[in-house]
Amino acid sequence: MIRAGAVATLVALALAAGASAARADDDGFIGRPRLRLEIDDCPPHPDLPKPELAARANEYYERAEVLYVQGDYAGAITEFVAAHCLIPAPTVLKDIAQAYERSVRYDLAIAYLERFVVDTDDPTALKNAASRVQVLARLSSTIRVATVPPRAKITVRDGASVRGMAVANTDDVIALPTGRYTMTVELPNYQPVDEELTIGVGQPYSYSYRLEPRRGRLRVQTVPGDARILIDDLFVGAGLFDGEVDLGPHTIDVDQPGWNPAHQTIEVTEQAPADASIALTRPPASARWLAIGGTTAFGTYIGSSVGAIIGGDNAAAGAGLGGLVAGAVGGYVLVPEDIHQGTASLLLTATTAGIIGGLELGTALSDDNRLVTSTTLAGSVVGATAAVLVVRQTAVSDGQAALVNSGLLWGTISGLLFTQVFIGSERTDVALTAAGSNLGLLTGIVLARRYDVSRRRSIYIDLAGAAGLVAGLAVQNGVQSSGTGSNSDESRSHFTLAGMAVGLGLGIYLTRNFDAPRLRIQPQLVPVRDAAGGRGAVLGFVGTL
Repeated sequence: MIRAGAVATLVALALAAGASAARADDDGFIGRPRLRLEIDDCPPHPDLPKPELAARANEYYERAEVLYVQGDYAGAITEFVAAHCLIPAPTVLKDIAQAYERSVRYDLAIAYLERFVVDTDDPTALKNAASRVQVLARLSSTIRVATVPPRAKITVRDGASVRGMAVANTDDVIALPTGRYTMTVELPNYQPVDEELTIGVGQPYSYSYRLEPRRGRLRVQTVPGDARILIDDLFVGAGLFDGEVDLGPHTIDVDQPGWNPAHQTIEVTEQAPADASIALTRPPASARWLAIGGTTAFGTYIGSSVGAIIGGDNAAAGAGLGGLVAGAVGGYVLVPEDIHQGTASLLLTATTAGIIGGLELGTALSDDNRLVTSTTLAGSVVGATAAVLVVRQTAVSDGQAALVNSGLLWGTISGLLFTQVFIGSERTDVALTAAGSNLGLLTGIVLARRYDVSRRRSIYIDLAGAAGLVAGLAVQNGVQSSGTGSNSDESRSHFTLAGMAVGLGLGIYLTRNFDAPRLRIQPQLVPVRDAAGGRGAVLGFVGTL
């Protein structure tokens, strides 16, 4: 920076500027487009004598020096420009360039240095200024980006080549020399952003963007058809939702009074609509008192059986009473409040199956009552233990337990009826009954593992089987009364078996749609978005089968 000097100094500088201006257009230094500078818009020159102009210019220059030393670079630039507009002097251009450099405005500093190089006649100053221009021109600018949501991928390109990459909302910065670039902001499931950048020299640039999510189609259907649907904790309709949502994972919650709520996470993509079919389940009814009744009956049976084995019939009554009390108290203390109907039913069925199996085994082995009682008791314990192990490992629904019950019931009845068809010894009758019971129990277990029917449907099928059994017996009586049929036990068994089979088959066929969801018409509010990004909602009615 030049020192404040005499008026003659600025006059001499002005004369030198006139000589150098003649070659300004022919120098062509660096060849970059010239910026519009403050000295290009000087006010009209005052009509004053040169000494007075020089004195006023010197005042401006002296104030500029003071402001520069104080760090007020903007004020110094204003005063330097005012001095230069009165008396143009090349060295003032260098002073303005230095002030802009201290203000971190390197583009304007370069521009003033280039003007200085063109206007000056001092070879040393020209060389130094040209070197400084080259140093400043190589300064890189930095780019930092923030996005909502955060951590988007930032890529800056110069044509087809990548000049820098970073992650938004981190300490990553991209350093770039001056020029024009294209910046791309990308985040999965959001619309990308492309922006043209004009980067200056040595400047910090910060950009922020709120990214718009891309959208895809989501369809949700529920059973029952009037269940509430919440997507990402926002209520969107009842029974059915079919609309656009943001791409990515979404949580779906479905609830309805009297049903177990359901929660599901689904990924929505652009490739195809995402479909979610959610069927709610009924909460199982508590069967605590049924289970307590079962433990009471089982305790009574064990007590009386043990008493009969040890002390005969006289001890059976007393032991049975003790077992009743023990079973009732034990059940009340040990049976949980939330025991399910299916669990309690399976425990009772398994215990009953064990009793039947033990009785059949004891009868087949011996005629000794104590042996038969012992095998029956052992069978009941085995059946109860097996049921406990099953329910501890697997949740048994009401319908599954009902299928096992039905299998044991109709298998045992079928075995008993076949004893009348295949007349033989007592051991043959026991074998047929045991085969029917075991086959029925096994069939019930297989069906329960493959199908989950409701308990009501199983009861209706059982009623149809019972009706068929009675109808078969009635047909046999009618045929026998007409004189065209036999009145033997074998004939009655044939008709009864046939009626039972027909009744069970009709019950299964007629109740095939019993567990299907009913048609329900419900209002639905579907959020929509138009092409311009506006949001709204459509109210309609939907039906669910």
